[in-house]
Amino acid sequence: MPMKRCRELREFALIFMLLPALVYSISLSNTVDQVAYYIAYDPLSRTGYETITLQVSANGITDFSIQLINPLYGCNATLINATFANPDAVVVPPSFNSSTCEVDFVVNSSTTVTVYLLVTDLFQELAPGSYEGVLDFTMFRNASFTSIVTIPGVYQVIARRFDSPSGDPAVSYTSNTTVISFSSPGLYHVILMASGGEEVPQPTGSGGGGFVSASIVIWLIPVTVIAVLAVAILLLWRRRERVVVETLPPRSLEEDEIVKEIILALGDAGEKGLRQSDIVAATKRPKSSISRRVKRLLEEGYIEVERVGKYNVLKLTEKGLKFYRGLKKR
Repeated sequence: MPMKRCRELREFALIFMLLPALVYSISLSNTVDQVAYYIAYDPLSRTGYETITLQVSANGITDFSIQLINPLYGCNATLINATFANPDAVVVPPSFNSSTCEVDFVVNSSTTVTVYLLVTDLFQELAPGSYEGVLDFTMFRNASFTSIVTIPGVYQVIARRFDSPSGDPAVSYTSNTTVISFSSPGLYHVILMASGGEEVPQPTGSGGGGFVSASIVIWLIPVTVIAVLAVAILLLWRRRERVVVETLPPRSLEEDEIVKEIILALGDAGEKGLRQSDIVAATKRPKSSISRRVKRLLEEGYIEVERVGKYNVLKLTEKGLKFYRGLKKR
């Protein structure tokens, strides 16, 4: 075999062996690197707020769709504000979907974003003075993570992590406030029980064990039942990827395959248009993928929204029709 041919084969083999590492390094170029999660919540008023600071790495125009904390009883939150350390990096400012608990934003370079939310019903009342909640931070398992939950008043705390045998949260008290600290992203079950006295009790041991007293025996049965439910929820939630990082076309939406499918579906529907749910059904694409592109298409004038009865219907504009006709000719 000629020497040149052997050299070419060796070079090809080397590239083939390095390809997985190359693909892996590319996939890490757009990530959520650090997460600082702060929650202040009052179970008596069933209200509170969250501040989530995310350090994101982006190489080019990148769409981040991040599902925030999943309380057991649904996502009852309202976006107050969002700020960026580098405002010039923002292509599309954050929007929040309260039905999926996802915050979406588009940036063109690495930056730090802080999201501010009002929350309700993070914990549910088990009995007078006792509350329970499931806090799911597993969507941040690939990031450097810290979280603190502060609760006004002194509560006995039972807190356990269900997706790992270690990593129970730590409980402390300061200024008549209960503080629960989480050092790793996982699925946690927390029970709060109002303290009878005014003095701040001291937790026994270290970590998230909270208190050890005879009254806890009363809670063993409901805690066990809730634990089983929490594990079942974990198994369901872990099937879903809740931090979606997607690099968008650098120059034009018209290069994106999902965008083309949306335009074709709307064009084929004609004057009657389609609801967003109809586009999801027609394209068989994830709701979040369709939602992000519909938002961009609206902003860039390819589609418009028309109210028909109680539904919002999407239709192509002249710009969208021109794109549609071009696609049909291919």
